[in-house]
Amino acid sequence: MLDTAGDIASATLKGLSAVPVTGAGDSSGLWGTVDHPVRLFLADQATHLSVAPAALYAFWQLTGLLGLVGGFFGNAGARIAWVLFGIGSLAMIWSAAPVGGRAAATGLAALMWALASIFALRGLTLRPIVHNHPPQYQFNPALHLHATIPAPTPAGDDYDDEPGNIHPLQR
Repeated sequence: MLDTAGDIASATLKGLSAVPVTGAGDSSGLWGTVDHPVRLFLADQATHLSVAPAALYAFWQLTGLLGLVGGFFGNAGARIAWVLFGIGSLAMIWSAAPVGGRAAATGLAALMWALASIFALRGLTLRPIVHNHPPQYQFNPALHLHATIPAPTPAGDDYDDEPGNIHPLQR
């Protein structure tokens, strides 16, 4: 199964590398304000790598989609991937957005990511789970002392020959 999974992953990555180069996309509108800096960042990073910018962009989108869908179904790994995807996206947008609109573009991306996180992180709670089920066993605490009591000494038998000494058990 691991060999087959490795073959599938290898074929997927080869397919992503063969994605044709597309235009930088429309940089206008709300989505373009968020998407265009990501495309610019990935294109800049791809010049230092042996992978096409379109393949990096497709992998970025695939990661976000898998994090969103897997998180919706409660997969913990997908939720972690979703959080890292959002943090990475915000960092890319901050570094590649024009200086004058950097804060606005990053803030808009954070709001969009927060809205999508409603679905990706649904059902996630930070409160501890408390189980109020009665126990399956009955616990009866009891103290059992096992002590031996020595036989009483005959009356008039002093502890010592000296008057006034009392036997230790008579104290």
